[in-house]
Amino acid sequence: MRSFVLLLGLISRAFSVQAADIDTLPYTVENFTDENGLPQNSVKSIAPDNDGFLWLATENGLVRFDGQKFRNFNGNDLPLRTSRMTYIYPDAGRKMLFARTSEKEVIRISNGRATFWHNHLPVTRDYEYFVYNDTTGIYPVVGLPNGFKSVMRVDHYLIPTGARSYYLISRNSYSYMDKDRKLFSHPFAHNNPWNFFTIRRHLYFLDAEGKFLMLDNLGGHPVNLCGDITENPAYNTDKNKMELYWNYVADQLFIYLNGSLYRLTEGEGGMLYTQLVLQDFEFHRQDIISVYQDEQHHRLFLGSFTKGLFVITKKQFRPRRAGLGSNEVYYSQNVYGTNGVITPQGFLFDETGKTYEIPLLRQQHVGDAYSMQTDQQGNHWHKSNSHLLKYNKDFTELLWVRELHDEINRIYAGQDGRLWIGFKHAGLYYVDTDRPDPVPLLFTSAVQDITYFSYEHPGVLWVGSGRGLFKVKLSNAKVDTIAGLSGYNVRSVYSLSRKELWVTTYDKGFFLLENGMTYQMPLDRLQYLNTAHCITQDDNGYFWITTNKGLFQVARKDLLAYAHGESSYVFYLYYGKNKGFNTNEFNGGCQPCALKLPNGNLSLPSLDGLVMFPPSGIKAELPDKGLFIDNMEMDTRRLALTDTVVLPNNYQQFRLEVSTPYFGDRYNVQLFYTLEGDGEDIWLPVENDRSISFSRLHSGNYRLRVRKVNGFGRQNYIDKVVFITVQIAWYEKLWFRVLAACFLGLLVFVFMRIRLARSQYKNRMLEMHVSERTRRLEETLEFLQSSERQLHQQALMQQRLIAAITHDIKTPMKFLLLMTGAMRGKDKQHDALYETHYRMYHLIENLIQYMKMQFSVNGSSSEMLNLDQLLEEKAGIFRPIAQMRNVGIIHHTNGTGPALVNRQLLGVVVHNLLDNAVKYTPAGTITLETERIGDMVIIRVTDTGIGIHPQLLERVNMHSPGRYLAGDSHWPEEHRGLGLLIVIELLQLINGRLKMQPNEGGGTRVSVVLHLLS
Repeated sequence: MRSFVLLLGLISRAFSVQAADIDTLPYTVENFTDENGLPQNSVKSIAPDNDGFLWLATENGLVRFDGQKFRNFNGNDLPLRTSRMTYIYPDAGRKMLFARTSEKEVIRISNGRATFWHNHLPVTRDYEYFVYNDTTGIYPVVGLPNGFKSVMRVDHYLIPTGARSYYLISRNSYSYMDKDRKLFSHPFAHNNPWNFFTIRRHLYFLDAEGKFLMLDNLGGHPVNLCGDITENPAYNTDKNKMELYWNYVADQLFIYLNGSLYRLTEGEGGMLYTQLVLQDFEFHRQDIISVYQDEQHHRLFLGSFTKGLFVITKKQFRPRRAGLGSNEVYYSQNVYGTNGVITPQGFLFDETGKTYEIPLLRQQHVGDAYSMQTDQQGNHWHKSNSHLLKYNKDFTELLWVRELHDEINRIYAGQDGRLWIGFKHAGLYYVDTDRPDPVPLLFTSAVQDITYFSYEHPGVLWVGSGRGLFKVKLSNAKVDTIAGLSGYNVRSVYSLSRKELWVTTYDKGFFLLENGMTYQMPLDRLQYLNTAHCITQDDNGYFWITTNKGLFQVARKDLLAYAHGESSYVFYLYYGKNKGFNTNEFNGGCQPCALKLPNGNLSLPSLDGLVMFPPSGIKAELPDKGLFIDNMEMDTRRLALTDTVVLPNNYQQFRLEVSTPYFGDRYNVQLFYTLEGDGEDIWLPVENDRSISFSRLHSGNYRLRVRKVNGFGRQNYIDKVVFITVQIAWYEKLWFRVLAACFLGLLVFVFMRIRLARSQYKNRMLEMHVSERTRRLEETLEFLQSSERQLHQQALMQQRLIAAITHDIKTPMKFLLLMTGAMRGKDKQHDALYETHYRMYHLIENLIQYMKMQFSVNGSSSEMLNLDQLLEEKAGIFRPIAQMRNVGIIHHTNGTGPALVNRQLLGVVVHNLLDNAVKYTPAGTITLETERIGDMVIIRVTDTGIGIHPQLLERVNMHSPGRYLAGDSHWPEEHRGLGLLIVIELLQLINGRLKMQPNEGGGTRVSVVLHLLS
């Protein structure tokens, strides 16, 4: 306190005190006319009912106002001769309201609805004998001012005080009556009955000079006014201009004087107490004729004769501004003195409403207002981008400044004498605040992009960042990551105890950390809380949460109940700009993000001013009134308002409208509904027009449950249940079902008979087909057996033929080959003879091998074969002949290794290929080589002979496995021998194929590609 006084003294000597930029309108004004809800613009009477609705008497019906919309009751809804309403009045116990039309018809107001009563009531019925009667000249009180005073003949003015008691005022006296018995009467001459009124059954009169008299059985007694009206300058100069506004139904009396409205009540010492409720509002210019005050919520309703209804609500919040015009953006702040608030911009806001400049802070401020702290010595710390500054207690001296190596995000004065520094990239540092020249020291680099600090207890520091929340143990610098918040942008951290921590995030809502568990709190309907900036608790157990869209109040115990599964919802009370803020956008991303002053007041930074307020002075306006059904429609036809509805099966749409009186922000009305009996019960929000509709429900019984949340507290809601029965359709009735079952049974019987007959016919046809097929199979079998016998005979003949060829042809040919071989080289005739015998012998040998292969059981017998050895063996056979033709046979051995293949068949193939190569190579070379590629072996025979016919080359390369080539007419005539055909067919048996291509130096290259078996 001493520092605060000293600072103010320094500032007052050097600078002039600036007045805060206070809003001159401490209330909001809404004007409703026929353009936005009212049926007509003359609001002659305003009366509240016990359910919370407001009723208005207009020239076009009796209007019910629930705070959000108007509902009109006129001749279209009620059997009235006229819709012109004159006044509203209460019954004897003031528990029910009635309204009168200009035709003296009575409308009863009850349970949020207006119903036609009847034309006339007995004179003994409550207040009904007060109704104006042209013959007697008795006129009952309807309130002041009276819009009909110029056309009324008033001989007696009647002001009731009870069910059967009233004041009866004549032109020269007044009397008090009780049950038709006069208790007293006193002469009193006057010329204006409209200046009489009662307060607490006491009769008062306002004379022409502006003096008040209380009238009793002893006569008139002067009464003085006290309170706020005495501060009005016009009270001393223009007393005679005071005007009375009397709402008889609400039992409220007001005085209007010089643009100000005062509430008049009985005070102590026989005085009348006045309280200012509205100022700077021109009643005459707005033609105000009726007034009602909602005292609990500081709201006025003014009825105009020509301009509809004015709703004037006092602002509960008054933001503080420094008076700098457009630049009133605030972030961090700190407590100074007793209940003052200081900001990094260099402004001090005291608790009296004044604002001061702090010169040193104003000079040093460069736009960074995101973090400000006070250490245990009372010195102030401030960060400005990458600079850290330290001021003395009264901000008269800059004690220390240091430019650091990285951008400073936040600073936090801990309980251990350290100032924690959170950098953008460098991690977590600290300085000892008690040292005159502190040195920033690294504590841990594991946490980056730090956004907020909070102590759980002296040994644990909670650190929020743009990447999540971290728990830092100060004893060993151990950093634990909170898994449930990993990757979230933490805006603020609020620690209440070791077991309870509240965290707000950007775009993810806010969370509770309790006993190691993370609970995500529910959001509001439009998800404003998704970007919650800050949480702070007042002394009454409520949290105040700032967002970009306004301010929320919520009971802490409700949030805990939700986290513990004890409640299925949380009620948030919303405060918007109409409550007094300069903007709905509050600021966050700073530390501290909110301030709680020693006196319990809160200070919240916004985009336009500091919102400073006492939480105990904020009256929470809760939607705690009843829930009413206003209308039921089926296919645009109105239904009777009951709790049970019966709908025909062929209806198209059922529509229901609900209402609840609430004059606060409509965002606080939370209405939900569910249709029980149609599977899983799902709660859905009611539309903004408060209507619920269903289309074509199935027949059955349903319960439509409409729920309204009343405010804070667990399970604090009310339900309205409507039982809906959808009648069964004609096709769902018993007689139809029996008839349908019989018809279905008949169809099944006929169908089965048809199926049986069709099955029998198919069986007969099947028997015929089976017999015919059996006959054909027998003939085929007999033919096959005959063929088998013939093949067997042919096979025997071929075996004998092979044996004969082997014995009678091959043996002599072998002998002749040996004889001609002995004579070769003597002359060309002997060489030609040897070559001819050689070729004939090997042709016969190949034919015999080919014919033997046809009788093999499996077509081939594979063995592990050394390919180089086989090629060398075949090359050795042909070298003598090749030498006679000047042809050299070269065998390149590549070490291909053994291969699993049929030796006999592969030998025939190689033999034929070498024979063709020698045959078509007059002089030159023949090259043999092998190559292994994976499970494939390639044998190449390359000659330098005359080459191969292009057509034959194309046919060989295009040959498909399994195709028979012996009779192919596309083969060239000179190549239609058996050798090449035998080669191709034998290769198919050993999983091979033949490829031919011209040799680059002339001749032909033939490749045998074998796919080896594993």
